[in-house]
Amino acid sequence: MNKQDALLVLMAVSGELPADMAEAVIGSVSYTAAVITRFKQEGYILVRNSSGCKGYVLRAKGKRYVLSKFGEEAAFFLQGAAETSHVKGEIDKRLRLHRMSKVWVFLWKTGIPVFRNEKPELFGTASGDGRGKPTYYGSLEFKGRTDAIKGSRACGILLAGESGYIVYHSLSQRMRWAKKMERTVRSWAEKESMGQGRLQRFDAVVMGDTMEFMEELLLSDGGVKGNLFQVDDIYEHYFYVPVQKEAQIQVLLLTDTKKRSRLREFLCTVLKQTKYTEYQASAGTDQSGNPAYFCYELEMRQLLRVRQELGWNGQGSIFCFPYQRAVLESFFGKEARYCEIVTKKVMEYLCQEEN
Repeated sequence: MNKQDALLVLMAVSGELPADMAEAVIGSVSYTAAVITRFKQEGYILVRNSSGCKGYVLRAKGKRYVLSKFGEEAAFFLQGAAETSHVKGEIDKRLRLHRMSKVWVFLWKTGIPVFRNEKPELFGTASGDGRGKPTYYGSLEFKGRTDAIKGSRACGILLAGESGYIVYHSLSQRMRWAKKMERTVRSWAEKESMGQGRLQRFDAVVMGDTMEFMEELLLSDGGVKGNLFQVDDIYEHYFYVPVQKEAQIQVLLLTDTKKRSRLREFLCTVLKQTKYTEYQASAGTDQSGNPAYFCYELEMRQLLRVRQELGWNGQGSIFCFPYQRAVLESFFGKEARYCEIVTKKVMEYLCQEEN
C-alpha cells in the first residue's frame, strides 16, 4: 500500500481525517498539498471546514476506489450501519471522529497493525497476535457488542501479549468523563479478556495533541460540574502519550514488556541503590543519596506521587526523555535534577537483544 492509498484507507476507517494528520501520513508538506489537491479535483474527497475544524472525508468515488482495492481493510467501515461517514456535520460528532482518527494514524505510524486484515478478531484465541505483537482495535470494532459501553469516551483497545490498554484521546481540551461509564468499559474488557484466559488488568492510555497538555490534565479537578477528565481511581495506571513522533518510544515500551524491563534494569545501574515496588514513586537513590524517579513512561498517577514526594524531600533526580523535560520541569519545579535519556541510544540498546 503506497502512501496515497494509505491516506484514503485511513480516511475510510476514521470517517473524517483531521487536516493536520494528512502530512503525518504522507511525510512531506509539499507532497501532501499536491496529493490533497489531486484528490479534491478528481472527486475522491470532500473538505469539511467549519467551526474552526478542518478535515477530509471520502466522497462516493473515493469509497468505491477504496472498496475495490482495499475491501478487506475498509469494508467494515464503509458499508452498513457501521459506515463512518454516516455521521453528520455537528462539531461535537466531528471532533469525536478526529480524536479517534488521530489514534489510528499515530499507532499506524508506530508500526502497530490497525487494519482488519492485519489482525485477529478482538478477544479471539489469538487476539493481540498471541505472541506479544501489539494490535489496535477502534471503538466501532467493539462497542457494538454491548449497549452498556456505547457512551464511553474510549477511542479503542490496544493489546500486546499480557498488556492491555483502553485508549483515549483528549485533543487539546479536557474530555468529558463519566466515571461509572468508564469503569464499565474497563470491567467489560477485563471480563472478555479473562474469558480467553489472557489479560488480568487493563490500564489507560490517554493521548493529547501536545506534550504541554499533560500538565493541564494532571492539575484537573474535574471542572465545576465534575464531568471532565481527571486522574482518578478507575485505572491503576494512566499513561499520557502526546501525538508526536518522539513519543513512539513510549508506545514501544508499553507494548513490549521485555524492552520495558530491560530499560529499567539498565537505568538502575547508574543508581547508588535500587528499591522498587509497583506503587512506589522512586526507583531508588542516585549517587548523591537523593530519590531517583523514572518518569519517562509518563504514568500520571505516579507523576502526582512524585510531585508530592518532591514537596516533602525538596530534592530528587528525574529521568525522562528530552521531549518531556520542559513540561516535567514546569510540573515538578526546577529544583529537582533532570537526567535526559537519549532516545536514539535507547532504541539502539533495546534492539541489540533482537540482533
